[in-house]
Amino acid sequence: MIMWIHPVLQTLALILSLYVLYLGWVRFSFAHLGTKGLIFAWKRHVFLGILVLCGWGLDFVIGLGAAWWGWQSVFITGHHYQVGIAMVPLILFGMGTGFYMDRNKAKRVALPLAHGGANALLVLMALYQLYTGIIILRDMVMA
Repeated sequence: MIMWIHPVLQTLALILSLYVLYLGWVRFSFAHLGTKGLIFAWKRHVFLGILVLCGWGLDFVIGLGAAWWGWQSVFITGHHYQVGIAMVPLILFGMGTGFYMDRNKAKRVALPLAHGGANALLVLMALYQLYTGIIILRDMVMA
């Protein structure tokens, strides 16, 4: 049963991340593409972004624990764990830049782009994690 906590939480965080990414896209469209009439839900973006990034970070640890519990070993899932490890510094960067911009509001160009780019990359990495995770569930958990 513990082997299912990690994939369920990660899937929920991934779904929520798509909405947070959409909220960020609204801001990007307004600021850089000149799209008019859009309202950026700043507080919602920040709150849900924190939830997603903390969820991904916490569930990274839960995934390690599930691997140890189920197989008495970690880092045996190939690309899945490698991409998971690569996500950790991006999660920290996304949280750090997000907290900074939320606490110190100002007109910026580079930092929001770096923040958005890193977090968009995280969403792509999480989609890949979903793909590799399904293979792991099929081949290593349900086999």
